[in-house]
Amino acid sequence: MSGLTAVHRAESRRREDEGLVRALRTHQVDAIVGDRDVMLVRLREAEDNLKSSRNQLRALAASLLSVREEERTAIARELHDEFGQALTSLQLGLSWLSRNAPAGQRPLHAKIRSLTITTTSLIQSVRTIASELRPGVLDELGLADALKAAAREFAHDTGIRCVFKTNTGKVRFDRRAAIAVFRIVQAALTNAARHAHASSVVITLMRSKTGLNVTVMDNGKGIARKLIDSQTSIGIAGMRERAFSLGGTFTLGGSSSKGTILTVRIPLSRAVIGKAV
Repeated sequence: MSGLTAVHRAESRRREDEGLVRALRTHQVDAIVGDRDVMLVRLREAEDNLKSSRNQLRALAASLLSVREEERTAIARELHDEFGQALTSLQLGLSWLSRNAPAGQRPLHAKIRSLTITTTSLIQSVRTIASELRPGVLDELGLADALKAAAREFAHDTGIRCVFKTNTGKVRFDRRAAIAVFRIVQAALTNAARHAHASSVVITLMRSKTGLNVTVMDNGKGIARKLIDSQTSIGIAGMRERAFSLGGTFTLGGSSSKGTILTVRIPLSRAVIGKAV
C-alpha cells in the first residue's frame, strides 16, 4: 500500500513538475513573443521615422535646387543687364577712339586694338557664363531644341561626336522639369568630356505613355561602382536629386567594354503641361 502511495505521490509530483515546466515554457514563449512584437513595433517606428526623414531631405533638396536656379537667374540677369551693357558701351567707346584717333599715332591705335580684342573676349565670356547660369535657350527654343543645340555645341567644343534623338514632337514641357533635364544632361556631358575618354555620345529624350525617359550614353571607359555609390560625388548626387525632386528615378552604370549610360525617368504628369501630343 505504501508502495502505491509512493507511486501516486511520484506521479502527482511528475504531473506537477510537468505543469510547472509547461507554465514556465508558456511564460517564456509569451515573453519572447512579447519582445518580438515590441521589436517589430519599434522597427516599424524606426522605418517610418527614416522614411519621414528621407522625405524631408528630399523636400529640402528640391527647395535648395529651386533657390539655386532662382539665384542663377538673378546673377545671369545682372551679368547681362549691367556688366554686359557696360562692356558693350566700352566696346563702342573704343570703336569711336579708333575712328577719331590721329592716323600717325600707331602705338595708340595698337593699344586700342588690343583693348578692343580684350573687351570682345570679355563680352563673349559674360554671355557664356550667363547662358550657363540661366538656360535662356529653354525659353526661346524649348527643351528638345535646347538639348539639340547643347549636343551640337558639345561636339564643336570637344570634338566628340554627339547625337540627339527625340520623339517628343510638339510636347510642352513643365519649366521646372525642363530645367532639371537640361541640367542633368549638361552634367552628364561634362563628365563624358572630362572622364570618359569617349569618341561618341548619344542623348535621347523619349516620351512614353506614362513618362519621359532621358538617356545619355557614351562609348568611353565606363564608371566605377564606388564612384556611383560615393556620397562625395557631388555631380552625380546633384543629378540624382534633380530626378528625385520630380518623383522620377535615376540610374547610372557602365563598364569598360560598354561605356557609361545614364537613365532618368520622370512621370509624364510632372514633365508635360496639358495633354501630350
